Amino acid sequence: MRTVTLAGGIEMPVLGIGTWLHGDTGNQMRDAVVQAVEMGYRHIDCAYIYLNEPKMGEAFSAIFERGLATREEMFITGKLWGTEHAKDRVEAHCRKSLADCQLDYFDLYLIHWPTGFIADNGNLPKKENGDMAFSGVSIEETWLAMEQLVKKGLTKAIGVSNFNSEQLKRLMKIGSMKPVVLQVESNPRFQNEAIRRFCIVNGIQMVGYSPFGSPDLPWGKKLPHILVEPILERIAKEVNKSTAQVVLKYQLQRGIVVIPKSIFPNELEANMDIEGWELTPEQCKDIDTLETGERKIVPVNKLPDGTFELRDGDDINYPFHFVEPLLEDY
Repeated sequence: MRTVTLAGGIEMPVLGIGTWLHGDTGNQMRDAVVQAVEMGYRHIDCAYIYLNEPKMGEAFSAIFERGLATREEMFITGKLWGTEHAKDRVEAHCRKSLADCQLDYFDLYLIHWPTGFIADNGNLPKKENGDMAFSGVSIEETWLAMEQLVKKGLTKAIGVSNFNSEQLKRLMKIGSMKPVVLQVESNPRFQNEAIRRFCIVNGIQMVGYSPFGSPDLPWGKKLPHILVEPILERIAKEVNKSTAQVVLKYQLQRGIVVIPKSIFPNELEANMDIEGWELTPEQCKDIDTLETGERKIVPVNKLPDGTFELRDGDDINYPFHFVEPLLEDY
């Protein structure tokens, strides 16, 4: 699997597998991760809030015991949840995730969201009036505590997820280590081009999650599945590939690492067919036209009737009010 070199010299495979919770028991995702590694995947993206780290631990234990890969051959990401942003909680949370994942270290550890919540009141604590209970912990405080994780050998590298460029600038100004990765939503309908250009200029590797647009989420504008977009279907025929392969290749040619999720062996295997062929500049420009500007991975509240409403973040660290400037050089 081809890799990219992160700032600091760590190699990250350009294709990974996401592990956002699938199924009530987590066994399906656990088994899919083992199958994926058997096929040749070496990049696994995990997070505390996916609520399946113990199942990922079972997967990693099976992988290493069966000799499917060594720990050194794997690239495993973990993420710090918002209730643990205070400087005296970061290390303990990382160690708990490592224990649940049955690992000695992460290759990459991310601040999952810049928004922090009060601790010890559940993963999504709320006030009596139903509003989210934000902690107000600064991203600077959290970042300096993250740096200690590297110094103590709990992770090889640190980065962030769902931050905007102004927040990244703040971290780069105060820290002794800059974020090596920014993980954000990115797909043909929401390309996140402005932040991509910022990352290029500043030597930060962008990792795109939800490469197929998260069609299973019950909120956001209702559109046909991205993989049946006529433009993608036409290009897929031209290059003799599937629309999913075209989407992944499009992102890779933009310099973005991709972490699609699947539990199906045929999809996992097909997603690996990303080498030995290219999209033409004209085909990439056609895919560019699919941009809608609509972000789908945003905070929501579930209402009593089962529907969802967007929660316009009022926390001081909420990242999506900021309009990213588009750098013209890229």
